[in-house]
Amino acid sequence: MNSLRRMGLDLLSALATLVCVIALCLALLRMVPGGPFASEKAAPPEVQAALAERYGLDRAYLQQLGDYLFGVARGDFGPSFQQVDFSVSELIGQALPITLTLGVSALLLSLLLAALSAWLAAAQAARFPDRVLAVMSLAAQAMPKFVLAPLLVLWLAILWRWLPATSYDQGWQGWILPVLSLAIPQWAWLHRIARSALLETQASTAWRAASGRGRSLHQRWLGLGGRLLWPRLLNAAQPAAIALLTGSAVVEQVFALPGLGRLLVESALNRDFTLLLGTVSVSTALVLAIGWLSQVLVRALDPRLRSA
Repeated sequence: MNSLRRMGLDLLSALATLVCVIALCLALLRMVPGGPFASEKAAPPEVQAALAERYGLDRAYLQQLGDYLFGVARGDFGPSFQQVDFSVSELIGQALPITLTLGVSALLLSLLLAALSAWLAAAQAARFPDRVLAVMSLAAQAMPKFVLAPLLVLWLAILWRWLPATSYDQGWQGWILPVLSLAIPQWAWLHRIARSALLETQASTAWRAASGRGRSLHQRWLGLGGRLLWPRLLNAAQPAAIALLTGSAVVEQVFALPGLGRLLVESALNRDFTLLLGTVSVSTALVLAIGWLSQVLVRALDPRLRSA
């Protein structure tokens, strides 16, 4: 019962966070000089006033916020100011599957690679494999995505010709480079978290007790190690999702993927305020949903938290 109550409180907290992000983003957009219809050749004042009235830009902040939240609750993000033939919901609906495919694949790959590399590093602590993985994780964490993605294209697509340089229309092979570009930096710091969890398990009394009962090393790593490893990794899923969504803007630009990241950049450059606000809202909702789901899985895997 306590666990269900905690899940409900986490969900309410996530919804409150989403409302706060939307309110803050709308306030910042209202403070930006100019407007969505600003251009080199300014329209007559009466035309600008008519456009502002049509799209509700002349309303008070609280009224505008309330109308937008009511529309979001119905799945309506309003019209696009620049792409008049499409609504914001239609544009986000086209971009969302691409970003979800890219982000979820990169997140799962980074978690899996971190678990495998951490097991190898912890089993060979302070030895050559552990040191090599430490250097690799440090280099991957320090390298920006706008450098890593072009390097992967140069090595794997241009020099070695293993993979296609473009991705959207090349089948599953075309997704490998963008997924790697997002997953490698996340693996770098998830590896450190997972390695620390496994070393902590190895130094515990439960580890020594399991060894005294004749449990093999393999059984101890999968049993005791997994009980602490996966909750630690799942706790890091929400900040990893934030990093993936922010990094997707760069990766989608490099690989010409029409996802949410690219949509966010284009809407900011084009002053398409409704599209920008809708993209921010959906991206925030995705991060909060991943965080809430990760906490549910952590409580399911860790019996100590079920009654907390």
